[in-house]
Amino acid sequence: MAPPPSHSQAVLPAAQNLVLDRIEHVDDRFLVDVHAQQTARCPACGKLSQSRHSAYVRRLKDLPWQGFAVELRLKTRRFRCRNQACTRKIFAEPLPEVARSHARWTTRVSEIIRLIGYTAGGLPGSRILDRLAIPISDDTVIRMVKASGDAAAGDPVRHIGVDDWAWRKGQSYGTIFVDLISIESLISCLTGRQSLSERGWKTTRA
Repeated sequence: MAPPPSHSQAVLPAAQNLVLDRIEHVDDRFLVDVHAQQTARCPACGKLSQSRHSAYVRRLKDLPWQGFAVELRLKTRRFRCRNQACTRKIFAEPLPEVARSHARWTTRVSEIIRLIGYTAGGLPGSRILDRLAIPISDDTVIRMVKASGDAAAGDPVRHIGVDDWAWRKGQSYGTIFVDLISIESLISCLTGRQSLSERGWKTTRA
């Protein structure tokens, strides 16, 4: 028999694809057990699969609840791809609405971390996030800001904004490049001030 619907289900990321199994309050955080409820499709060939191989648990940090940190324990299934022409024989069910592959944060928290990192920098950003019950190091904030820029490196850019950006406020600065049109606007973060960094960035994009 299916479990009764829960009001807590609505606060999950991609609630239409996740099912809430259990919530546990431990010390300063909530541990939330969930599993996916969706049709598995091979990311390589796009074919549907019902041939289950195994399962494992992904631990993802999510938005805080009532001032407490939240960790999702997502039971993720692996499937066999039965398409003989496909090079991918086993795959984990993709959940891009919840988190990217190999990510330790849900997509919606990652966006908040990057936005605060853009505006505040590494160390101040980590302090702000800690007050929001999203504990994170300043190095991780900077790494996530840079990662979002690297992901957009191959996209065409027509309108560019350039400004200083603090790696560590009052100590070291870099140059930030943004696409003034795109919603995910960060293009790249480079060390050094504008003149040399601009030439270096243009060289890498050529």
